[in-house]
Amino acid sequence: MLVIGDSLEVGSGPYLRGLLPGVAVDAEKGRTTSQGVRVLASRLDASVEVVVFGLGTNDSPSNAGGLAANLAAVRQLAGDRCVVVATISRPPVGGVSVGAINRVVEQFAGRSAAQVADWRTVVASIPSLLVRDRVHATGEGYSVRATLLAEAVQGCLAGGTAVGSTGIPAPRDPNARPPDTEREPALVVSLDPLFALGRFALRPIGAAFEAARTAATRAGPEPVLGAP
Repeated sequence: MLVIGDSLEVGSGPYLRGLLPGVAVDAEKGRTTSQGVRVLASRLDASVEVVVFGLGTNDSPSNAGGLAANLAAVRQLAGDRCVVVATISRPPVGGVSVGAINRVVEQFAGRSAAQVADWRTVVASIPSLLVRDRVHATGEGYSVRATLLAEAVQGCLAGGTAVGSTGIPAPRDPNARPPDTEREPALVVSLDPLFALGRFALRPIGAAFEAARTAATRAGPEPVLGAP
């Protein structure tokens, strides 16, 4: 698994490594999706099965088309690998909200079967996960973001289970035929983000998940680039 990110992944990286041992995290403060595409091209090799492209926060909300082009480049580079993307949460830039670029993320996921970590919905419901600048997270917030990404990666490894608006893998239709006789259509569900967050606590990804949650309630590891 290869994670390409910005300061949000600098912060979530320590927790993500606890949840997914062996994951490679390449994160840098201020990185845009254009820069991330170049990093992905240089880091991608045959050993990578899942690509987590957690960028977009540093892109201009006024240039949704640029983001769409960069995500298309990610899909071309990734080939048939599963790709994980994240929704964007930040205050408006020059009066322009991130609504358009979040729609680009959702459209990309719908067209390319990418998994979505719905960071925007979770922090909108739990604002205390963010620090004063409303972009970066607290230690607990970074732990939650890492969990969202890990859940999406888990969906990849499980065969690309469809995800709903919260990033939670959608339940499968109990009346559907087995996968070997008919390819099951993707189901989309809408779950309350607070309920979704509760499900994370009830469905940990191994003992490392609990270790990461415990660490998030203490002073460290506070990300070096997580402060405004």
